[in-house]
Parts: sequence; C-alpha cells; structure tokens
Amino acid sequence: MTHCLDTFDAKKYHQMTRGGKLEKVLAGIEAASQQGFKTIKLNTVVIHGQNQEELKDFLQYTITQPVNVRFIEFMPIASQKDNWLQGYAGVKEVFTICQDEGWVYDKLKLSGNGPSENYQIRGAKGSFGLIHPVSCQFCESCNRLRVTADGCLKSCLYWADEINLRNKLDDAAAFYTAVFTALHDKPKNHQMALDEQDKVKKRQPTWRHMSQIGG
Repeated sequence: MTHCLDTFDAKKYHQMTRGGKLEKVLAGIEAASQQGFKTIKLNTVVIHGQNQEELKDFLQYTITQPVNVRFIEFMPIASQKDNWLQGYAGVKEVFTICQDEGWVYDKLKLSGNGPSENYQIRGAKGSFGLIHPVSCQFCESCNRLRVTADGCLKSCLYWADEINLRNKLDDAAAFYTAVFTALHDKPKNHQMALDEQDKVKKRQPTWRHMSQIGG
C-alpha cells in the first residue's frame, strides 16, 4: 500500500491537495496498519520552504507507526529550472537530524521498494527510505516502467520518450514488442540538475507533469 503524505499540517495539506483532509489520511493509515498490511509506504516529496522543516516529525512518525516513509527529492519534471532550484532540498539531511536527536539507525532491506535506500531507527516500529535521483543518480539500477493515464509507456520519468500502448491492446505481439523496446531503450542517465540541460541533443525532457505521468 502506497500513499502520498507531504505534511502533518492540516491547513497546508488542505492547500497542497486542493481540499484534502489530513485527519482522514491519518485515520486511513491507522486502519491499514490494523489490517496487517506487510508494508505501508508513504511518499514524501521534500521541498525547501514547504515541508523541509517537518523531516524530524516524519522520522518521529516512523518510531511510533509501522510505516515506511520514503523521502523523495524534488525533481525538475516539466518545470522551469529556476523555480525548481528554489524548491530543491537534498534528502540526506535526515541523517543529521537522527544524529542530533541521538537516534541510531541501521540499513534495512525491503523487497519491492524500488530505488529507495531504507533505514530503521533502532526500536522503531517503522522505517524510512531515501529516493535521491538528483543528488545521487541510480539510473544504472532502475528497473521501472510507467504507464500514463492516457496509455503511454515511459521508461524514464525525465525524458519525453514514450510508446503509445492504446493501439496495441488488441495485438499481443505488438504489445510485447513495445514493452521490450521500452526496456531495451531505457536511458543510461538523466540530466536532472545539470547546467547544460538545454544542450542535450539526442533526447528532450518530458513535457508532462508528475500528475500526468503517475506514480
């Protein structure tokens, strides 16, 4: 089970989600934990000036709740670079917070957690993970494909490359070929945060926003 939770501030959550109610989300997480889900993943995009000051609160939450909070770096997906840089914040600050609070943590291996590097504070019910595609690329080990809501297959979040699957749904061979083509053509790296993004010739950055790509 995966859910997005970027703040514990009810007013801020209401604004971010255009009307969402934080208390319902927290109640849902509690209900899920009572049902014995093996892993409850909470995706938290860390943005400077928006929720960076809540990192300690999220770490504290993993101590008391059986969840895996995944801190995700803010990525320049279909956004102007200057605006993105203003919001970018590295996620490794969580280690400094743990040190300041006297929390000892250990590396943790969680199956099915993709590119997340996972850790657990000793004695905690939950754990936390770091997904840092900007400060520490993991392209070589990325095995993800994404299907957009309008039926296009993407092998990388950052690049515009995608394959339309809608016209292949009735042709198993064509569908099979499209998927393996996407796998074969997965880029070896992205150009997030590089000063010369505009000089990339072979590929173009995606025009889609994250809400159009999907998680």
